[in-house]
Amino acid sequence: MHNESLRLFFRELLGLIFILSAVAKLAGADNFELYVFSLGVFSLGASFIIARLVIALELFLGVWLMVNTHPKAAIKLAVALLAAFSAFLVVLIVKGSKDNCHCFGDLIDFTPVQSLVKNAVLAAVAALSLKVKPFNIPRRNLIAALAGVASLAAVFIISPPDNLMYKSYAIDGFNQDIFDKAVADGLIDEALTEGDDLTCFFSFNCEFCHMTAKKLSIMLGRGAFEGATVNVLVGGKYEDFAAEAAAFFADSQLPYNSLDSLPANTFLHITNGHYPVVIHTQDGRLLEQWSYRDLH
Repeated sequence: MHNESLRLFFRELLGLIFILSAVAKLAGADNFELYVFSLGVFSLGASFIIARLVIALELFLGVWLMVNTHPKAAIKLAVALLAAFSAFLVVLIVKGSKDNCHCFGDLIDFTPVQSLVKNAVLAAVAALSLKVKPFNIPRRNLIAALAGVASLAAVFIISPPDNLMYKSYAIDGFNQDIFDKAVADGLIDEALTEGDDLTCFFSFNCEFCHMTAKKLSIMLGRGAFEGATVNVLVGGKYEDFAAEAAAFFADSQLPYNSLDSLPANTFLHITNGHYPVVIHTQDGRLLEQWSYRDLH
């Protein structure tokens, strides 16, 4: 009886850890989907979907382990998932990556090596929870199926993929007249009105500006906006602009051709009070504009 209780404890603990992992990823879904996109394997739209499928699978597995309707099948799935994650981590380690692998989203930073050790511990916990008897629950198959459907639905409802809602996220965040006046007044370099330009209106203190810069950096690295000159205009004043800029671009890895600041009032008038805003212009005339969610 004592051994059965101990095995059941490890089973519930394992389920709880998978649920925690899923909830942490869901809370930082924007960064997790960018991480998936940054791997260079999937398109941006596919990355949105795959990130949520991974979260839903972990959430379902955690719930399935805890309700204990099919103990053997649940453990087999847990071990298979840990093995798949571990294989992926080995690839990252071989490549020399030391970045956060987002195993627990933004909640805990784990390097690939640390996460691989964590997976080994979880595999040991899974081994300790073998031979647990299923709970005496009627309609176990139905409960397991409902848990799967509910997990999938919850993830996509709480955090719908941006590519399914691009039109609803579209903004009117660029005022051509104010932009032209700022150029005429010398607040914006006239070079930004010549040729093919991708101009970003960012604030160093804006979380979504950081994520937009990261997304754009990945897109540029994969050949998007080929030939465009990347310019960054930053609104407001900073005590140490150079230090803030260095930190911002070290985090985002966004390559840029020009960087300048704008008075806050001018910045907000050009962007109609929105930021971040990214505009694609040809000889200073607007072709397209985006914010974080609809940038693609």
